[in-house]
Amino acid sequence: MKKLLIWRTTVVSNFLFLTMHIPLLQGDLWGLIKNERKLKLPVCIRTRTGRRLTLSGLMAQTLLLFMIFFWSCEPIDEDVSYEEKLTVFANLEANLPLAFDTVFVSYSHAIDEKHEDNAKWMENGTVYIIHEADTFYFHESPDMPGRYATNDFSHFVQGGGSYSLYVSDGINHVTAQTIVPDSIVLESVSNDSLWQCGDDTRVEAIDIYPFGMDDLMAFWGGFGNPDIMRHDTVVYKKDDCYTSSFTSMPYFVVRWQSDSEPGMMRNINVAMEDTTSNFIMDTSFSALAFKGAPYQDEAGNYYRSNPQVWNFSQPDLYFSWLSFNYYGLHLIMIQSTDHAFSDYYKGDPMSFNQYVLPDSNIEDGYGLFTATNTSAFFVYIAREE
Repeated sequence: MKKLLIWRTTVVSNFLFLTMHIPLLQGDLWGLIKNERKLKLPVCIRTRTGRRLTLSGLMAQTLLLFMIFFWSCEPIDEDVSYEEKLTVFANLEANLPLAFDTVFVSYSHAIDEKHEDNAKWMENGTVYIIHEADTFYFHESPDMPGRYATNDFSHFVQGGGSYSLYVSDGINHVTAQTIVPDSIVLESVSNDSLWQCGDDTRVEAIDIYPFGMDDLMAFWGGFGNPDIMRHDTVVYKKDDCYTSSFTSMPYFVVRWQSDSEPGMMRNINVAMEDTTSNFIMDTSFSALAFKGAPYQDEAGNYYRSNPQVWNFSQPDLYFSWLSFNYYGLHLIMIQSTDHAFSDYYKGDPMSFNQYVLPDSNIEDGYGLFTATNTSAFFVYIAREE
């Protein structure tokens, strides 16, 4: 049992009260103060409403109003009780076998409870996913407690399909539902209306060759189509109009389309050749402001986070200098997410306020059960000559 001190401040109402009742003065208030001090007489002023006030009366009225304003902050002593709950995270990827997905199950931690080296994984639980008339049981990994997976490789997650999750430790149980987003179509488009770099106002379309995650997994497994490696080359230009801010002229634009409205879109950029020699070194003020300072490893080599992940909702995605930290081949993955994912990010998943939880779709628990549908392509980022 904990006590949380909450300050309630009626800011808006008091602000309106002040603005409605403090008279709007005509003339120079500082001049009135000097005259009152010089003459040692109360100076009368006339407000725009026709009221006559002495300066001392006006000051007393203002002081009273400010006292009322600050007294409106009142402490409220509330009892907040913590209840340990199951915490579940799982994501289904369209067009991949259900066996590729893992369900992570643990118990929540109190706000003052140490969680480092204390994962509190749920062991020996019951986990299954239902799709239409089929039930798929997930079994705990013998070497990794709290991780549950199925060995059924026959079922591929279907775009537009509905899936239900059930998790139980024998005493408590939680449930969740998700609808897998439909597939998305990607194309690179030109744009000549938003930017200008010298005499150049046009962002040219590039050649992209989109593929699905099933194609990528098959290729990495050694039996896929090598054509998915086809890619265009884009030069990383360093002129100020390209590298000044997040509104700088992009190198190319990608537009996505889908038959149904996704909850949110997600961009994952993976630098496939993130070596020290390919690192894009930029110590300019703009780079430090918008990319942040680079990290250094034990050998003193600079690097930046890889992959980069962005959430967005607009139909056009602008790939600019902020999208790339390395030269070389990049895997660009564009994901459509379900509405559970977007609702989760409407809460506070980055924990800026420890008392505000993300909007979870786990009934009677915490976490997120979501689904994505991914389309991807390769692009090569070249040095400017």
